[in-house]
Amino acid sequence: MSILKDIARFLWPFSLSLAGYCCLGDAAGQPDEDRTPARWHRQDLSQFHDAKRVLINPHKGWYHHYPDNHPDKYAIRKDTDLLEFPGMDHVYIRLAWSYLEPREGEFDWAVIDRIIDKWTAHGLGIAFRISCKETSTDRIEQQFATPRWVMEAGARGGFYRTGQPTGPDGPWEPEFDDPIFLAKLDRFLEAFAARYDHRPWLRYVDIGSIGDWGEGHSWAGSRKEVGFDARKKHVDIHIKHFKRAQLVVSDDFVYALNNPQQRQALHRHVITNGISYRDDSILVNGYLDGYSDRFTVRSPGFFADAYPHTPTVFELEHYGTVKRLGNWEGRHDSLVAKHGRGKTGKDYFRGALQLLHATYIGYHGYAHEWLADNPEFTREMLNQCGYWLFPISVEWLDPVTAGGKLLLALTLENRGVAPPYHPYELRLKLDGNGSSWIVTVAHADKTWLPGTPIVLRRELAIPPEFSPGKYDVSVGLFDRTSGGDRPVEFALKEHLRDSNGYYRVATIGIARSQ
Repeated sequence: MSILKDIARFLWPFSLSLAGYCCLGDAAGQPDEDRTPARWHRQDLSQFHDAKRVLINPHKGWYHHYPDNHPDKYAIRKDTDLLEFPGMDHVYIRLAWSYLEPREGEFDWAVIDRIIDKWTAHGLGIAFRISCKETSTDRIEQQFATPRWVMEAGARGGFYRTGQPTGPDGPWEPEFDDPIFLAKLDRFLEAFAARYDHRPWLRYVDIGSIGDWGEGHSWAGSRKEVGFDARKKHVDIHIKHFKRAQLVVSDDFVYALNNPQQRQALHRHVITNGISYRDDSILVNGYLDGYSDRFTVRSPGFFADAYPHTPTVFELEHYGTVKRLGNWEGRHDSLVAKHGRGKTGKDYFRGALQLLHATYIGYHGYAHEWLADNPEFTREMLNQCGYWLFPISVEWLDPVTAGGKLLLALTLENRGVAPPYHPYELRLKLDGNGSSWIVTVAHADKTWLPGTPIVLRRELAIPPEFSPGKYDVSVGLFDRTSGGDRPVEFALKEHLRDSNGYYRVATIGIARSQ
């Protein structure tokens, strides 16, 4: 036994380069009693990959905008539009502050709680952006996205459309660094966070308190620049109140600073404080003119810095607008046709997903319309967003004896665009001869990045009561972050998976202890 231990210690770092054999399924034969001791066995799992099977996994996938800056925008036609949508993860509530605090200190949480209660009961999550400036005036809450009582309390601001003062019939825009405005906003966010920050269904909170629709710019309003100090104050107010929630900010919020040094300083402040990014502008016509060469992603560097640590968010331009302009199909008179060199909107979507490394993706429209138009594409993008895990091989050093050590290496590959951000449990199970044994061998983490082999080497103690014979080796990944034991699916053929979420990947022989 000491010789085997010495061989194992020497060979273990090089296990991935040593080939051997093992069997799976009907190909499994009897253990060879005459084979050379201390031989590495490798089961190649590529033959069992299934890149077409749709995987519905936690903490990734599609989201639905509702409401979308207006309380009736993108209302769900019927419940099944979301409940039967492949990989629908959460509802994204984007609404003005004035709907929730119509009078100072008096909160109307029912406006959003009706939506929250309904969809969380079906297992969906919720994300928020609360805006302080909208661009329509059909309702008082739209004209005064920041509640009117803030202006009446003395906060400075004005009525603007596309850079021009309008008088009192236009949308009101606060001066975003005004101390009265900031004090009132601070108290609102304190109350909002006290109610929602701890909720288990909360996916993220956008920092949406500056600019048109909360995007950080005032293109449709005053077109005044909001400086570094004001933007940092808004970020810091959110950091102060949201202790649990993932914070997210539009890249426009940072990029809107004209000074490159200040822009970089704010970006570093965002990243240092664990805040992530969303892109609100994929396939927006204005970006097709300037950023078509990178699929309308203006700030890929921001996302490259964020995604190794925090989940990022992809927002398509309103799907109805993209279709109307001909950009989805690449119509001959569209800007996609002009700049895309034969590409379609789907090609831009794919390319942008890669640059944004997005875990959450949105079509920004009506669920039934999108899915009817793009059924296969919806499933394709669901697999590719976030993490998408392929077991590549399993290796072990033979002989394996009851009561002895199992030296094992499992190699995975992430073919998604981002790592898993939650510590899913990776378990190994041995079954055979009336015995079953399960052990946790690793936890998923942010080092499981795309494009880098994930090599997990473990030394496991085999239970001494195991009788000699063949044992099936299965692996499973499980999410316990919500209090349950939800299986996380691998991109392997369905027939390998048992009812508990384990995939049978190999068969090993266990000999008597010596």
